[in-house]
Amino acid sequence: MKSKQWRSVILCGLAMILIIGLSAGVVGLSFAGAAIVPAAPVIVREETGSLSADFSAYGFGKEELDPTILFERAQRQTVCITWEGLNEDGEPKSVSASGIIVSTDGYILTNAHCVSNAFAAGDTMLVEFYDGTTYTGQIIGCDTETDVALMKIEATGLWAATFSTAKIKGGQKVYAMGNPDEVLKFTMTSGIISGLDRTIDFDDGNTLKMFQFDAPVNPGNSGGPLYDVYGAVIGVVTAKFMSLTTEGISLAIPIQEAVRIAGELKESGYVTGRPLMGVTVVAIGENKLGPGSPAGVMVHSTEEGLAGARAGLIKGDIIVSINGEAVASLDDLTRVKRNYKAGDTVRLRYWRVGQFMETYLPFDEVTPAPPTGPVEVEDADQYKDKGEWDSPLFEEEPEEEEPEEEDAGEEGAEEEGPDGEPGSGTEEESEEESEEDNI
Repeated sequence: MKSKQWRSVILCGLAMILIIGLSAGVVGLSFAGAAIVPAAPVIVREETGSLSADFSAYGFGKEELDPTILFERAQRQTVCITWEGLNEDGEPKSVSASGIIVSTDGYILTNAHCVSNAFAAGDTMLVEFYDGTTYTGQIIGCDTETDVALMKIEATGLWAATFSTAKIKGGQKVYAMGNPDEVLKFTMTSGIISGLDRTIDFDDGNTLKMFQFDAPVNPGNSGGPLYDVYGAVIGVVTAKFMSLTTEGISLAIPIQEAVRIAGELKESGYVTGRPLMGVTVVAIGENKLGPGSPAGVMVHSTEEGLAGARAGLIKGDIIVSINGEAVASLDDLTRVKRNYKAGDTVRLRYWRVGQFMETYLPFDEVTPAPPTGPVEVEDADQYKDKGEWDSPLFEEEPEEEEPEEEDAGEEGAEEEGPDGEPGSGTEEESEEESEEDNI
């Protein structure tokens, strides 16, 4: 009798084990055999510095957004920014550009080159929405090295953009929203990503890492958003190539880097931790200061109390390496400095009066110069009642007449420099000194 009872218990136990095992198998197969797609996109609000922004691998879901819906969203997430004033030379300057709404409480991301003149003058910008509503935009910070700026308007409940965390891929479709000019505002164009990891050198000496796309854009698009097909912003439209031999080459700053910089601008008003040597330098070629002098960057001046002066550098020293990394040009110096931050100490090798020397240099921190205030022009009021073309502020500068060539003198004669010393003022060296850079 007992054996039968035990047999029943064992059979029931085996049955239960079999049922549990089969259930687990079904569950395992259901998870392994089908991808689980969330019904709604996962959007994470991140604190970048003290700036809150929405990030997502997919803007509004894994399905491509209908372009008409994307257009409506993009209009609400983009602004037109304008300013009129005088530049640092006292000449009239007007700006019409674009911006991206970062947060519902009025923070706006744009390019530094769009607001730099107004920022230097301590001015505000006019911010216009797609429905014609306007606000006064206060410039929080302006970082020319990354071409990123942050503005703030007194508004709430704005439709903020979502920023993509996905990797940018060549060939993916994109949409640019912006203000090509003062009339055709809030225009959308489309294209594809046509190049990655572009390093672009600008006329002002700045170097930016960007990606390339072929959607048509114009100067007024600067600072505006570039969207992926899911409705997330992947870049800040920044530049385009304009020449007779190239077309369809537009460039954008990756959005994750731009938002990171904007967060620092909100937190501190500038990007903290950038290394400063406190010297001005010029690129110089080999043998320019005499036989055996190396190529490098020559110290043109030092600022009292800053890192270069404290390390013992003086005018005429040629810096050739930092912590063993060669510095043969201004580009080399910029690249090497990016590996360090304020407070780091580096071993600096330089050439002085026929011999190589070494010193240790502790980097200071780059801090922004305060706004200079509006540019003042003497007797400007005397022109206010005249037509703008009657004002000397709009006159074109006369072309300089080219001087007649003079005899070079006796063959082989040494050229005399500004100090009266032979060989110290060659044309080549003069050109190099025109590239003076404050570091």
